[in-house]
Formats: sequence, C-alpha cells, structure tokens
Amino acid sequence: MREEDVLLLESLEDVDFACKEVLQKLRNVRSVHVQKLEQILSELQSERRIFEDISIPARLVVEQLMEFQLHDGHIAVETEYFKLPFRGIDAIQIEKFGIIKIILAGTEIIWRDDNYSYYFYPDKVELRARDEKSAIKLFFANAFHQQTVKRFADLKTSPNVMYVHSQLETWLRGED
Repeated sequence: MREEDVLLLESLEDVDFACKEVLQKLRNVRSVHVQKLEQILSELQSERRIFEDISIPARLVVEQLMEFQLHDGHIAVETEYFKLPFRGIDAIQIEKFGIIKIILAGTEIIWRDDNYSYYFYPDKVELRARDEKSAIKLFFANAFHQQTVKRFADLKTSPNVMYVHSQLETWLRGED
C-alpha cells in the first residue's frame, strides 16, 4: 500500500470512529438526521473497503468509476443478455467480502472481486468470471487517465489481471 493510501485509510478510520461515537450518543433519538448519519457511516465503510477488501485491478476500476461519478462521466454496460447504453453513475458501493455494486439508471451491476479476472483496454474493462460462464463489459465514455493508471504500477503483477492493453502498459512502466 502506498503512503498516501495509508493516510487515506487512517483518515477514513478516524471519521468512521467519530461517526460511530456520534451515533452511539444518538441511539435513543428518532430523527431523519440520525438516519442520514447512519447512511453516511455506511458510505464511509464502503470507502474503507476500497483499501481493505478489493484487489488492485478492482480498485483501479472503482476509482475510475468514482472519477466519472464526481465529474458527470458516463459508462455503458454489456453482459451476455443485457445492454445498457451510456449513463451517469448513480452510486458505487463496496460491500463485505469484496462485492462491488454499481447503480446506473436504477440498474444494479454486481460482481464479487475474487470471482473475476480483469482485461484492461484504454476505454473499457472486461470482467470475466473465473469459470468463463459470464462476463461484464464496462465501456467508458472517456479513456483511462494516464495519471490514474500510473498510480497502479503493480497492476500487471496482480494474479487476476489477464490482459493490459499496450498503451496502458506503457503508462504503467512510467513511459509517456
């Protein structure tokens, strides 16, 4: 884990702890504000899981999706029986046991990190089930950013990465 990752995780843990303390004080209060704080705690726990529970390739995908969510980027999804055209991202959640959930236009796309292999291209990621019986393709309206890819230099050594496009490999090596 990089130094900045450690700082981010420690900060998330601090805020998580403070939020739990506040909720403990409010345990007998019935208010929509308490419910909102519980929702914030759930979101904080999801953020922590990005660092604690998912692989490097899954983290790269999640951070790309988060970037799109924050800056009105769009993705399209294709599976064996389902296609969703380019849409904005409503929510991204990392649940227990490395389960990743993306919500687009009310549709949930879910996969468990450990059960998939990753194939990276400049403008898409293909996730193939280990048993090869299913696949999820995420198409990005904008390609990966060079700075984002460079932060994941150990991507190529991850056991669940099966392919990295040559352009992304160049960036991973620190070449322009």
